Amino acid sequence: MGKEGEPTFCLYSESTSEAAEYLWMGGSQGSHGITKWISGNTDGFIQVLRKILYRFKGKTIDLWVDNARWHKGVKVEEFMIEYTFLHIHYLPPYHPELNYQERLWHAMRYEETTNVYFETISDLDHAVFKRSQRWKPKKIMELCPLI
Repeated sequence: MGKEGEPTFCLYSESTSEAAEYLWMGGSQGSHGITKWISGNTDGFIQVLRKILYRFKGKTIDLWVDNARWHKGVKVEEFMIEYTFLHIHYLPPYHPELNYQERLWHAMRYEETTNVYFETISDLDHAVFKRSQRWKPKKIMELCPLI
């Protein structure tokens, strides 16, 4: 965890061979965002890290992620050398109760996709993105008590 008043983040990714959606949330104000990438891979993960670093420039960041293979490896280690104030922590495997972003995705799927037909994947992406923008920080804090 970061020091009092500094951001702590959770990151979750939904991916297929065609596309990945990275949902991140954190900080004491319930900030959150969604970033799209071509597929779930290390390059996409590093792009998400860059966006978080840019948004919270000058802050110490503790990032909690699952054990997806693209969250680890040489590229990630090399990236981390340059950003010593970014700390990546890995959740234990097979413990979804510790993965608070699962709650966000569950709420997102329920609110936005229940009994809804989307003509294209792009329509689905747009709907999910718009829903995430409507969420208030209070809702994020309620769904993710860790932050």
